[in-house]
Amino acid sequence: MKFKIVSTAMPLRGLQALAMLSSLLVMGCSAEAPPLTQQTVYPVKLMTLEQAQSGTLNQYPGRVSASDHSELSFRVGGELTELAVKAGDTVEKGEVVARLDDRDARTRLENARSNFNLAQATFERMRISLERQAISQARFDEAEAEYLSARAQLASAEDQLSYTVLKAPFDGVISRVPVDVFQVVSAQQAIAELQRPGSIDVSFQMPEQQVRRLQPQRSRNVRANGNTIAWVQFPELPDKRYAASYKEHDSNASQGSLSYEVTVTLPEPEDITVLSGMSATVLLDYGTLAGESAPSWLIPTAALVTPDAEPGTSVVWRYVAAADGENGDNTGSVEPVDVEPGKKMNDGVLVRGELSPGDRIVVAGAHRMNRDRSVRPWEKEGGL
Repeated sequence: MKFKIVSTAMPLRGLQALAMLSSLLVMGCSAEAPPLTQQTVYPVKLMTLEQAQSGTLNQYPGRVSASDHSELSFRVGGELTELAVKAGDTVEKGEVVARLDDRDARTRLENARSNFNLAQATFERMRISLERQAISQARFDEAEAEYLSARAQLASAEDQLSYTVLKAPFDGVISRVPVDVFQVVSAQQAIAELQRPGSIDVSFQMPEQQVRRLQPQRSRNVRANGNTIAWVQFPELPDKRYAASYKEHDSNASQGSLSYEVTVTLPEPEDITVLSGMSATVLLDYGTLAGESAPSWLIPTAALVTPDAEPGTSVVWRYVAAADGENGDNTGSVEPVDVEPGKKMNDGVLVRGELSPGDRIVVAGAHRMNRDRSVRPWEKEGGL
């Protein structure tokens, strides 16, 4: 018996065609479902605008002094036998600061007390004698005059003794002690300088041509309202500014110059030690005092951007927080605000534009911003 073998294998070309068809089907399915893309959220460093400066912000070198201070001195001269304080000490009202040698004063007091006792006894005898008509009215008047004179001399001697003790007139801090113990000092010579804590003054020289443009009524209004009119910087913290208010300016030019001293006042900083005589830099809102009404803002230079599409313009990017509940991760967006650049300062540039106190603008990475960019305020993490 013969058997016939029939092959059912598919030709090689058919297998290749089937594989290509399967690949096309897989690719077609993939094209219908593109891969998901994640939206990028950029962290940005923001600055909050506080208050506009009306007009020009001028810079002056200044010097610190205490707002309320007193140079303590004796009313009488003598040898300094005790100096109870040194610079930096805190004293309370009535606390002894220094003493003079009081031996002469005590001697004068004893003599005055003896004379008073004698005059008082004589006066009492004369009064009784007058009542008995044993002496004349003239003799009694002489005794009364001697008594009153002795009483006045006693009071003066007591005062002279009290003047040998120097006490603090109010609570404060001793900022300066320019004398040494056992030194002979004169009346009204400064023994110590006492400052009342709480506020400090910074004084600087303003040129005559600028003083001429100040408007007296504006100056009085600013002083009465206590408006922030200046910012003070100290060398130890050059990137930090302390708000100050206008206090006064001299009506007479400083000796040997055509400038006038202007003083601003501010609360005593809590994060830095500031004593009388230290240097400072004052940024004065001169426009408010001179009547210039165009508002301007001091911002970091990095916050000012020139768009590529409009090279002749400048913008800042203002942060816009997402609506309540829209984003739970503090994500927001930014919008451009057209500004006009002004005077360059050491710590930034003055700009004018439609900005308001409380606006938050991008100060780092502003050149990478656009309208469609999602951002999140950058906050410094603890320990960094």
